Amino acid sequence: MAEVLRGLAYDTALAGSPHALLPTLEMTGAGHVLFGTDWPAAPEPTVERTVAALTGFPGFDAAELAGVERGNAARLFPRLA
Repeated sequence: MAEVLRGLAYDTALAGSPHALLPTLEMTGAGHVLFGTDWPAAPEPTVERTVAALTGFPGFDAAELAGVERGNAARLFPRLA
C-alpha cells in the first residue's frame, strides 16, 4: 500500500499548511504535489490563506515550489502544457 501511495499525485486544495504538507512529503516527494484550490466552492479568503501558506512553506526550495505551481502538472499532462 505504501508503494502505491508514494506513486500518487496530491493536490494542495485547502491543504497548503505544514500540517497537511509534511505528512504528504513524508510519504512521497515534492514532485508528486500539485497546486490546486477548491475555488469557487471555498470562499476566496480561505483560498488566499491556503495559497499564502503554500508559497511560504519552508519545506520547498524554489525549484520544488515551481514544480508544485506548474511543473509537476505539466510533466503529468504534457499535451496540456
